[in-house]
Amino acid sequence: MKEGKQMTNNIFSKLPNELFYSHEPNKSILEETKIKDKYNFKTLFILDYLYMNTNRRNIVSFYLKDMITDCGYKYNTRKNESYDQFKYILCKLQECKIISSNINLLDIKTSDKITCTLDINLDNQFSILYDRDKNKILNQIIDKTIDNKNLLVYFCYLNCKMYKRCNGDNIQVSGGRSEVCFPSFKLINKELGFVDDTIDKYNIILINLDMIRIANAGLWYYQDDPNKSLKESCNIYALYTNDEVTKLNLDEGVKYYKKLDINSNKVFKGTQKYKNNNRILNGELGAIVKKEKHGKATKDDIIRKNEILASTRPDEQKYKIKALLDAHPGELLSCVNESYSDKYYDLEESLGLLDEHIEDKLADGITYDNYRWVMINYKLNEHQKFVDWVKNKKIPEKKKGLIRKVI
Repeated sequence: MKEGKQMTNNIFSKLPNELFYSHEPNKSILEETKIKDKYNFKTLFILDYLYMNTNRRNIVSFYLKDMITDCGYKYNTRKNESYDQFKYILCKLQECKIISSNINLLDIKTSDKITCTLDINLDNQFSILYDRDKNKILNQIIDKTIDNKNLLVYFCYLNCKMYKRCNGDNIQVSGGRSEVCFPSFKLINKELGFVDDTIDKYNIILINLDMIRIANAGLWYYQDDPNKSLKESCNIYALYTNDEVTKLNLDEGVKYYKKLDINSNKVFKGTQKYKNNNRILNGELGAIVKKEKHGKATKDDIIRKNEILASTRPDEQKYKIKALLDAHPGELLSCVNESYSDKYYDLEESLGLLDEHIEDKLADGITYDNYRWVMINYKLNEHQKFVDWVKNKKIPEKKKGLIRKVI
């Protein structure tokens, strides 16, 4: 009896990481299967069902009604209800070559048996969803404001984002990188559509269910911010195993997070107690804006307004690029960040910054200072403006250590 229970606990499915991951220009599977610009989390349950019901020949056969009910949804053939939604998602998965079938899934009828193969490679780049975890979340009675299926999607998202060590590699024994992830609320909102309050609720529930634990690197400010405007760090998440191992993972995760290249220009205060030190700055900003409206703002007022805005509402992408370049002086972004090397290479090439014949070399007439200025200040909606700047070899001038554009 005990052995049978153990076997049941080890039943799992494999979910592809690309279900959630989106590296431009590619989209995540969730993005590909959006319905009317809204994420449809039925996609996760469909992939789970397909994996669990695929035979050794990598073939799965099913009636759509059975798939819908087995995924925990009510079978409804009315327009835009569960039948149409599942059918649409399967068609998108076929279109994206996640699954393949010898029939066009758009043409299936309610009585048709569907046969297809799961074509996505799950030998690596996947996360495991255990039945015990799935049932623990789906069967939990929480409150009417919580959708258990959405909560499961959120748990799978965090699980997918976690760094995974080799099987049997214990951080207590061998040290090294910890099994954590640290997606910001902004990123979670972008990749799942959940608002901050929902994320907070889900975090509390998963902690109470002993499924995750959370740490935080504390407050910080940008080292070149004269106002030292404090910002809150993103959460650092770990799957819960036991108190000792999970705490070790989180402690090491905080250290790892602080040492990331993208955080090299941040000063961490070592405290999580937040004091809104932007209140004074916002008051000063309001006074300047009021003077502007009455035409009484001086040139110094405008300069100060821009300083406050840069401090309290910083361009995070700009600071990220600057941090990466500061951490790797003299190197191109496409060479220093493996996760986004293709994205940065495509941008460098489209701007005309690279030599056409020699790899990883700047084009003639482009100095590294020129390259650095372009990459830090680049804006997608002004792409052609930057292309023209590079093409015409318009050299920036340096003032007080900053490269400023000559108009």
